[in-house]
Amino acid sequence: MPAVRAPLLRRLVVIAGVLALTAATVSTTAAVNPVTFKPRHLGNAWDKGVSSTSDGVIVTYRKGTSAAQKAAAARALGLGQGRSLGSIDVSAYQSGSAALRRQSVLPPDVLSVTPDVRLHRDADPTGEPGWGLLWGLNNTGQSVQGSAGTPNIDIDALEAQAITTGDAATVVGVIDDGVDFSHPDLAARAWTNPGEWGPDGHGGRKETNGIDDDHNGYIDDVHGWDFCNNNNTVHDFGKDFHGTHVAGTIAASLDGQGVVGVAPSVSIMALKFLGDPEHPEDPNNVCGLTSQAIQAIAYAKSFGVVLSNDSWGGRGSLSDFQPLYDAMRDSGMLFVTSAGNDGINNDTDPSPAYPASFDLPNIISVAAADNNGGLAAFSNYGHTTVDIAAPGVDIVSSLPADQFFPVGWGYLSGTSMAAPHVTGVAALMASLDPTLLQPANLPILKARLLSSGKPLPLTVGDTVTGRMVDARFALDSVAPTALAPNSQVLTLGSVLGTTTATATIGWPAATDDSSGIATYDLDQQVNGGAWTRVLSGTTARAVSRILTTDAVYTFRVRARDRAGNVSPFMAGATLTPKRYQETTSLATYSGTWTSSSSTSASGGKTKFATRAAAYVSFRFSGRSVALVAPQSTARGTSRVYVDGVYAGLLSEYHSPSASRVVVFERNWSVNGTHTIKFLLVGTAGRPRFDIDAFEVLR
Repeated sequence: MPAVRAPLLRRLVVIAGVLALTAATVSTTAAVNPVTFKPRHLGNAWDKGVSSTSDGVIVTYRKGTSAAQKAAAARALGLGQGRSLGSIDVSAYQSGSAALRRQSVLPPDVLSVTPDVRLHRDADPTGEPGWGLLWGLNNTGQSVQGSAGTPNIDIDALEAQAITTGDAATVVGVIDDGVDFSHPDLAARAWTNPGEWGPDGHGGRKETNGIDDDHNGYIDDVHGWDFCNNNNTVHDFGKDFHGTHVAGTIAASLDGQGVVGVAPSVSIMALKFLGDPEHPEDPNNVCGLTSQAIQAIAYAKSFGVVLSNDSWGGRGSLSDFQPLYDAMRDSGMLFVTSAGNDGINNDTDPSPAYPASFDLPNIISVAAADNNGGLAAFSNYGHTTVDIAAPGVDIVSSLPADQFFPVGWGYLSGTSMAAPHVTGVAALMASLDPTLLQPANLPILKARLLSSGKPLPLTVGDTVTGRMVDARFALDSVAPTALAPNSQVLTLGSVLGTTTATATIGWPAATDDSSGIATYDLDQQVNGGAWTRVLSGTTARAVSRILTTDAVYTFRVRARDRAGNVSPFMAGATLTPKRYQETTSLATYSGTWTSSSSTSASGGKTKFATRAAAYVSFRFSGRSVALVAPQSTARGTSRVYVDGVYAGLLSEYHSPSASRVVVFERNWSVNGTHTIKFLLVGTAGRPRFDIDAFEVLR
């Protein structure tokens, strides 16, 4: 590292006070005491996602190739001594450019020879100071460098930490440059290898005895491993600002100082493979190779660590990254990756960012959003390749010491800073339900994390979900309780068809224990047949349906909460529309009523009366009843009685004229026997009152 530190970061130096939290137990009222930071702006440079190649290659052998056969194939390719990458079929070689040029004549035991592509951080693309502290965890609209944010553009971390702060048994692999576990916010977060910790039985300590006590090929790998320098020192003084910052966003301790991470009680396994960001093309730079990333993955897998943060990548053709693709695909792990900082569409760009753009179900690709909910200008995006957004602009987290500054905290921006917000949420979910880290359940963890994000309208079309990760909703794993449809009402003002009627089907509001109800789905079954979807993802609680007379209907509803949990379907009682013409025996007429033929009437005829005190009484069994009648400017009014109780006046007056209209409706929650009565009032100048039919739902 040169004498002058890179223009790659801005550090906050505490000159008066420190960040403090009220207690070790998080609550939604945990306060942050005022602090004074002095931002030091050291420049505007950042790592872009453009890949660079080393002289090394990765060779993938056919399954079952023996060591002797591999050695022979390597010699045929002009390669020297290789190293296994945690897989018996993949090896890396330091010098192999000639082998790449001879790929058209590969030995029979070799499937492929690919470049050992050098990968880079996705960090700090803007280099501008001045965003507020931890707005990504709790955005109240606070001013950020003189510009107000938008309230609730955050991951709801405070609400989530009131549920859990994570569990030390949940281990997150930070595959990155190193992690400074001497930092006060990270000292208690270091994963410890149980096989390399404690007395060694010979008067020494396993962690410092220079012996591979757990026989995994790594000596004294207490907190992880440095795969570029091949030693157990997971932090080198003056370096590792990126991995330390990422680790702090995931898990900075809730300890009354510095900042707090998304999951402040989980453990971090440091898997260092990235090197000096200032001189990636330095021939002496042995770090940041694909082969080393593959080794880190294999190491994490060997300890059963299945969740990792991967804030790095490179651009190029997919074939160049095939070994990394294969390693991730076969790992049984879930990788949270940064989408990249080149402002490109990973869906369509000929050189998208990898591994973010790998078409693998165990990758979550994360874009960066700002504190107003917009996609950061530098962030890569993609409607099919980038899954979700997270806070990634001017994020404050832990930074290690160097020769110029003491250990402290600083602003960094990038999709590198967005990814650990998502990783932290996944760690909280796994802490609350450890079964989510079982390989078979990782798809459930991913699906719940994505579906529980809060809508982020400004990113719609830029990511798969159009959402920002939300910790509080992600922790909600309890399905809501839906209630069956209980309202079936013939629609007032609708017009009957020859054999159909219109009804409104409604259901009560569902209940939820945490995140609240988001949407409903409604299905319909006719005459005992297959269920068909009527509504999907609606926020309404009623729908208008055209029903066929004498068919038997059943409706069922389910609810979905804001975390994506779905209730079981709840079915209502069966429902059958029945039509009774004006001549039905269920109707009793009093006074003078005249039959009138009409081609527009539902049965071809109506009955009408013109004198006051004439009435018709209809006794039926059902839960909804309607009077069907013609309307015109010549029609008059009647009094209405329901089960003997006066219910008001009903007028058939209307302009323009209409036929087969539902002019009156009454409904009940359950089937029952009821009577409706229409008593003419003898309207002056237009005394006529017609009965076409009665429609009943039962």
